[in-house]
Amino acid sequence: MPSTLASAATSRQVKSARCRPLIIALAAVGFLLTSNAYADLRLEGRFHGRGDGRLELQVLALDRDDQNGAYLVIADTAILNQCTGEVRGTAKKLDASTLRLRAKTDDPNEFCEITVRYNSDRSRVQVTSENCNHFHGPSCDFGGILKRR
Repeated sequence: MPSTLASAATSRQVKSARCRPLIIALAAVGFLLTSNAYADLRLEGRFHGRGDGRLELQVLALDRDDQNGAYLVIADTAILNQCTGEVRGTAKKLDASTLRLRAKTDDPNEFCEITVRYNSDRSRVQVTSENCNHFHGPSCDFGGILKRR
């Protein structure tokens, strides 16, 4: 006849085995929820690199509640003894890995457009710009590939 202690241990093992799939499923759901939130936060950061000159980019989240959140983007460029430039403004999230900033110039019909595309692990960004000479002059550009600092 099995002892009461052995019977209780066997009963605990059976209950534990029944709960294990539920615990694993809850852990997986928790991981997916936090990894998506973490991925959105990883859009924020400071990046530096080279294009036509030295490039710096700063991205700050303005709205953490909205899936299509708004981000403050500040882009700087410089070539020694030739030009410097900066553009800043609110960028819209186009998809999970792309932001777009449209900054107006003095002419109401023109705008500078900066697109920031993140790589898969968000350690690098590719920046492209259009119509931004008003912000940096003809010798500089905001475009290039930058690494996270």
